[in-house]
Amino acid sequence: MAELVAVFLFIGVVAYAVLGGADFGAGFWDLIAGGAKRGREPRHLIDVSLAPVWEANHTWLIYCLVVLWTGFPSAFAAITTTLYIPLVLALLGIVLRGAGFAFRKATVRTEEQRLYGAAFALSSILTPYCFGAIAGGLASGRVPTAGNGDAISSWVNPSSILGGVLAVLACSYLAATYLTVEALHRDDHKLYRYYRDRAMAAGAVTGAVSIAGIFVLQADSPRLFDRLSGPALPLVVLAAVGGLVGLALLWARRTVGTRVAAAGAVALVVIGWGVAQTPYLLGTHLSITEAAAPNATLAVVVGVAIVAGLLIVPSLVLLFRLSGRGVVGVGERPFRGGVTEGERGSGEGMTEGDRSAASKAGRSGTGKAGRGAGAALTKGTRSAGARSDRTPAVPLDPTAVQSAPRHRWVPYALCAGAVTATAVAGARATRPDARWYRELNTPDWQPPPWAFGAVWTPLYASVAVAGGRALNAARGPERKALAGEFAANLALNAGWSNLFFRLRSPLAGLAGTLLLDASNIRLLARVARTDRKAAATLLPYAAWCAYATCLNASIVARNHEPRHRGPAKS
Repeated sequence: MAELVAVFLFIGVVAYAVLGGADFGAGFWDLIAGGAKRGREPRHLIDVSLAPVWEANHTWLIYCLVVLWTGFPSAFAAITTTLYIPLVLALLGIVLRGAGFAFRKATVRTEEQRLYGAAFALSSILTPYCFGAIAGGLASGRVPTAGNGDAISSWVNPSSILGGVLAVLACSYLAATYLTVEALHRDDHKLYRYYRDRAMAAGAVTGAVSIAGIFVLQADSPRLFDRLSGPALPLVVLAAVGGLVGLALLWARRTVGTRVAAAGAVALVVIGWGVAQTPYLLGTHLSITEAAAPNATLAVVVGVAIVAGLLIVPSLVLLFRLSGRGVVGVGERPFRGGVTEGERGSGEGMTEGDRSAASKAGRSGTGKAGRGAGAALTKGTRSAGARSDRTPAVPLDPTAVQSAPRHRWVPYALCAGAVTATAVAGARATRPDARWYRELNTPDWQPPPWAFGAVWTPLYASVAVAGGRALNAARGPERKALAGEFAANLALNAGWSNLFFRLRSPLAGLAGTLLLDASNIRLLARVARTDRKAAATLLPYAAWCAYATCLNASIVARNHEPRHRGPAKS
């Protein structure tokens, strides 16, 4: 049970690193954007991209703190009584950052905007640095089990400095990548080139610092170095590949997959650190099981975490989707309600001089004519919209009807055949009665062997039904892309059994199931755009795969020294 709670805790750490890290990185680019005139457009893109989501991302920080002090109270006490200086600085940075960001958008005077903007930007660098320094102190064993360690050397040391610098660089790379994609969505080629160059520079510097950090860890944290170059090495390699793929997609002006590749690279780095740290929470002297609360408390934490995930994750996904479509927030893209730029007119991002010039233009004849034309355009648009609402929804393009499949059972049959082949391939590779598997140290919350077949049978059936329904609803290139997404997902599904059982490697199985989870997210998003009922049908399948990931991670944590190597002979 303790390992499961640790997995839930680390899920929150990864989510905050990816989502909150992008927000902190935006503050770094705000800081070096230049003067008021030169940095106005880059800062405006940061404002309109960050405003709808920056507060929601801190949900993961609260989640991590609650799970840590409830599930591992002794570790929480040791951390807070030793690393209280960077913790206080990080929390102070979060408060000043939020206040600076909010007040900068509400003030009129240029001097005040500069003051609040500086607070926002500097705090955005201070906070991730402190979090990275805390991670370095924990990994290097400078936090004693009883707490009350050295308040200075615990976070001012080579490992902590390396962690802080890497945290700032990784956040900067994430933010620049996200802002590059946002500029492409807005068809702003100038800002695309601006942030693309900075994303590639941040990625290159992050890679160089990571390579140099190898020698720092070898001298200051030898166990962490050994684990990163051993069990966690596949994750580190995948992180480097993800970073290179993200940079290549940026250069190719691709929006699909760019943010996923960048976020995946950072997430794999954090996961690699977690695997290297396992099975300890503090250095090499306090293990996860030793720091855990009683099992009754841990069971409550698991239940609350699951319920919180079911409530919070869909809300955050909806917020990000609405923000990406321009439905929430104020920016160059209008609200869905038909509000025009002239009606929005809040003066966001304008200095005192800009507003004075705007008011003078409004008092001129040209300003009046512009308002009259804008009002007429808005009125005409609303009238047309009202007429279109009363018009019956009929297909205007006859090819849409003609392209419908004549035999709707064919996609269902194809999906059923593909799912059956996947199930057979996975079953042939799975050998739960093998001696090496029986000797593994498995968690007490692992289901009995018979339960897997009972669960996977209806799940495979749901995948076949959802696939047939979605392929029937899709058309043209979208159908081909959807079929490819299903094929890749089923290949990863069948590949896990081979990685885990045939290679006798729980770590390789963990890498495979993480890739399967990422594929599930992409598949759900693509299917939801075509048929939401089909996407809802796939939710139990994705949830069970996530549970299998937690189970696999627990097995890796309990068996961190591999018992067997090489492919199975029998």
